[in-house]
Amino acid sequence: MLGSGVSAIALPILVYQITGSAGITGLLFALRVLPYLCVGLIAGPIADRGNRRLLIIGGNIAEGLLTATIPLAAAFGVLSVAHIYVVTLLSATVFVFSDAAVFGAVPALVGNERLPAANGFLGALQSGSEIVGPALAGILIAVIGAEATLWVDAASFFVAAGVQLTIRSNFRTATDDSNEVPRRIRDQLGRAFRFIRGERTVSTLLVAGFGNSFAFGIVLGLLVPYAVEELGLGSEDGRVGALFAALNVGSMIAGLLFARIFDVARIHWLTPLSLAGSGVIAALLSLNALPFAAIGLLVVFSTTITFTIIVGITYRQLSTTDDLRSTVNVIGRMIAWGGQPLGAAVGALVASIATVAVSYRLTAAAMIAAALFAWLRLPRIARPPGDPATDSVADTS
Repeated sequence: MLGSGVSAIALPILVYQITGSAGITGLLFALRVLPYLCVGLIAGPIADRGNRRLLIIGGNIAEGLLTATIPLAAAFGVLSVAHIYVVTLLSATVFVFSDAAVFGAVPALVGNERLPAANGFLGALQSGSEIVGPALAGILIAVIGAEATLWVDAASFFVAAGVQLTIRSNFRTATDDSNEVPRRIRDQLGRAFRFIRGERTVSTLLVAGFGNSFAFGIVLGLLVPYAVEELGLGSEDGRVGALFAALNVGSMIAGLLFARIFDVARIHWLTPLSLAGSGVIAALLSLNALPFAAIGLLVVFSTTITFTIIVGITYRQLSTTDDLRSTVNVIGRMIAWGGQPLGAAVGALVASIATVAVSYRLTAAAMIAAALFAWLRLPRIARPPGDPATDSVADTS
């Protein structure tokens, strides 16, 4: 995560140094998301049927080798934007398969009882890396250049693979369920979609999660225009960076608090409450013109946004059997990632017709609608089927 936080800054800077084009540089983000939407439905069943350990460790090694080709090509004077694009696409594709395996591996390693704490801790680590990584990248780029900085990201993958090799586990809860798992990917996907349709809590959280991601895409995509047009900051004002940092701080807070707050029996009010809270903060952002107030609001906004996301992931992992976890959770990730770019596009369109403030009010409306939907649809007792850790939970609210 830390290495990826470094390359998240170094790669765009490197592309911009080569081309001088904002459009070509901005395309890197789309290239990173595209493989998940294209191969996610294949990666999930493979992770459920195949060797999760190999997918995770092999994926880290493959990404490390791919990343290392960029500074290597630069050292020989043959680096091109096409090379960077190809590496980005291939690395993102490899990541889909390792990420799918992680969805099943984490519950197998920690058990259902510790799963909320594990997911919260991982979320906090990711947010921390997104704060420290770019800061470290800025220092390294100034000292050794963007190309050489990418050696740090390449090395981080090999370190991760080495550490993961010390885990004595096959990353599964079942001893051997290979005879029970469908051999065809299509059959596995059919089982996953039938499960989602039949599990009211899972399907409701997925729809609410899409609304959550759609609204977050609006806020994130328009954060720089919001800083300039609504807060009166210059595009190079350091406080613009503080707005982005505030989002990561909020995510870290959500991760650290998650295990203390989450309980399966509370989902029917936790998710609507976090969605409604996000909506209220988005409305306040649309009315606010003070930079420091915006930083505080964004911390709270990101906390509630992230809480909604981790609730969805944790419940999907708790409610699925080992042979379906990767498939169901990859589908959830695809829905969530699909919401962000769509929200960013809609927000940009509305802002071009009206103002950024109007787009943020659209965010508030989307959040409130998602909260109302979740409140009406979520069962008052949400228990993962067959899970002994939660079968005894009763709703006393």
